[in-house]
This record gives sequence, structure tokens and C-alpha cells, in this order.
Amino acid sequence: MKISVIGCGYVGLVSGTCLAALGHKIIGVDVDAKRVTALTQGQVPIYEPGLSELILAQAAAGRLRFTTDIAEAIQESQSIFIAVGTPPSRKGGADLSMLFAAVDDVLKYANGPKTLVIKSTVPPGTGEIVAQRVASGPHRIEVVNNPEFLREGTAIQDFMQPDRIVFGANSNGGMEVLREIYQPLIDRGYAIFSMSRQSAELTKFASNAMLAMRISFINELSQLALAIGADIESVRVGIGTDKRIGPSFLKAGVGYGGSCFPKDVAALVHQMREFGLEPHLLSGVEKANAGQKRAYATRLIKALSDIKDPQVAIWGLAFKADTDDMREAPSIEIVHALLAAGIKVRVYDPQAMENARRILDKHVIWADGVDECTRGADAVALITDWSIFITQDWGHIASLMRGRHVFDGRNCLSSSKVLAAGLIYRAIGRPELMPGAGKPGSMGMISAG
Repeated sequence: MKISVIGCGYVGLVSGTCLAALGHKIIGVDVDAKRVTALTQGQVPIYEPGLSELILAQAAAGRLRFTTDIAEAIQESQSIFIAVGTPPSRKGGADLSMLFAAVDDVLKYANGPKTLVIKSTVPPGTGEIVAQRVASGPHRIEVVNNPEFLREGTAIQDFMQPDRIVFGANSNGGMEVLREIYQPLIDRGYAIFSMSRQSAELTKFASNAMLAMRISFINELSQLALAIGADIESVRVGIGTDKRIGPSFLKAGVGYGGSCFPKDVAALVHQMREFGLEPHLLSGVEKANAGQKRAYATRLIKALSDIKDPQVAIWGLAFKADTDDMREAPSIEIVHALLAAGIKVRVYDPQAMENARRILDKHVIWADGVDECTRGADAVALITDWSIFITQDWGHIASLMRGRHVFDGRNCLSSSKVLAAGLIYRAIGRPELMPGAGKPGSMGMISAG
């Protein structure tokens, strides 16, 4: 099928490239001429493992090209995916201006019947508004919803080997088009769930809100665990092995970030209140996440309070490993809190440095690697669990540092190796460990640290 994808950001690029890999002919459309030129030359503006190689392969096979000519793309395509951004609006909820602009372009340039696939994350009910908007045109435009469930760092795998694919359509015709598009994955046995547009839209928000709630739940418990001397890693395993609960997204850390969880939880809170409903759980999820970031920064500041001209090495800035995405990254608030407390901050991230420079305070010191970031630091604060940080030689790290504090914000470091280097180990929801003091008893299994 000939398909155009409007929006060559993260979702649009991954979705369009993977659709090309399924055998469709894809036209990627973006208003940014520089981005289109770069993509045409094989230069990918985002970091996602395997994406650059897949784009080059599909372009070489003649199944993928990029353009700024939206009229031509729409007229050449049978189906149009909209994958533009829906950022938070100033009034609360989602800003749908880019989505509606793309819809209006489809309405303006359509030269025959089309299927409009909303891939962007939109508040429940948006599809109905779009359907009413395109109903005035001379050609039949079927509006369907096909939410994305892509995790940054594993997005290609998530698209090509999905847990499930959700079709949201209010007509048999729209459903049949989605089945044709995804037939290669259907033939491989991946689960397809068909429902109304409204249900599909809410499914996307509910999925992200549920995962955010699990993260905030374990993070809130981690603060109690620290207060009473329990180990949240043991607690995590103890509850996660219950088949009714499961282990996913129960890893304590400095809080969630990224382009999805913060925005989607906030949008649900806003929409519920618009309907006169009080989002007791969801508003609590937001508060718990904000509190987790503050708590980590506060512990750092307190540990260095007696040190003259304290310095902290921040390991990791992106909101998660294997991405360069700085949107709502916990590191932003943590770094700003440290600077406000008069602490010198040196930072390093394997991929996110360029994006971080646009966001972080000018007083941050930018390092070119782990050693330069760590040299002279009174504390190492791991924020993002990149493998390069997890596999460090702690004897070497200790020789670079001025102080002895290590704050593991992802509970991913080997505490025994940190302690063997003569350093103090502090993690999330786990007892503080001093060199030579030994480790508290575990529950008899291998776990982080």
C-alpha cells in the first residue's frame, strides 16, 4: 500500500520506517526542510538503536522517501498516518494544533477516498472531532486510530514484535484498511484488538498512566523502605513474583520522564476534571513522581553540606538509557536543585549532551567522558543507567574522586564493588552502605547490587 506519514519525529520516523520494512511504500512528510534533507542523505536526527541502518536499507530498496511536499504525498497515498506532536497545552491537556493542521491539509489536498490513521497520542474523543472536521470535504475520508506503544531504545523491536496492535475504528471499512496495512504482522501471529476509536484512544492513555502509576508506587514505597531500613530491591522481588502483580515497571529510581508518561498522565488528569471527575489516583501519581526527584536531590545536598565548594559528577542526563531524549528528564530538576544549593555540577551522557545543552543551566560544566566528569568530584550521582556507567572500574573511579559518595539513582550498580573501592554506597530505598561494614542479609537470590 502507498502510505504517507505526516511528521518525521520519533513516532513518525520509527513507524514509517517499520511500515516500509513490512513492504509498504512510504512517504515521510515534514515541514522542516533541513530535517527532510538530512533524512534523504541518511542522517537521522534522533538516537534510536538500529533506526539509521533500517532507514538506509528501506530507502535503498525504494520503499521509503522523504519530502516537504504534503500535497503530493497525500495525493499519491491511499492512507495517511498523522504522527505529529501533541505537547502539553498552556491551559492543561494536549495541544492539538499540529494535529488539526495536518487534518486540514488532508482535507484540502485529498484527490479521492482516503483513510486517515491517527498515530499521535490524542485525548479520548479526538477522533470524533476529526471525523466531523473531514466530513465536509468532497471525498470520503475514513478516520481511524492506531495508537503506538513504542519504548525509546527498543522501538523497532516493539513495532515489529508487538505485545498487541490496537485498531480503533467506527466502521468496517476503516477496520479493513488497518488489517491490510498490518497483515504481515497478523500473519506472524501477533495479537490484534479491534475496538471503537474512543476506546483505542483511552487504551493508549490508560497504558501509560498504569505504567507511570506502578513506577510512582514503588518509588513512594522506596522512601518508606529507606526510613525503616528495609531494602526496596527485596520488596520489589517479593511483590513482583506474585503472578497477579508481575515485575514490570516496579524498579525504584529517581522518577519517570520522557515524552509520554508525564504528558499523558497530566492530560488524563485535565480531561477528567473537565468532566467533573476527581482524578484521585492520577494526581497522586504526578505528586509522587515530583517528590521522588526532589528527595534524591535533597539527599545529595545533605550529604555534601559540610564540604567546602562541593562538586558532583552527574552520570547520565537522558530520561532513560539508549536514547538522547531529554523531555521531562529527572536530571533537569536534580541538576537545577544542586546548582541552587551552590554545588558545582559536572555532567556527562553518552548521547544526550547536545539536547541537554538547550535545557540545562549555563553554569553546568560539560564533560567529554566519564573520567573528566568524575575527576575531583565529592559525589558521583548516577541518573541514567547506561551500561558504560554500570561497568566502570570502581577502583579507578575512586582514584579520580576527591570525596567518597556514590548515589545510585537506578539501583543498578554493584554495591560490593563500590564498597571495595572504599566508597560510600547510597541507592534508592536501600540502606546506606559504608566500606568495611558488610552488606545486610538478602532474600537468598541474585539481585541488583
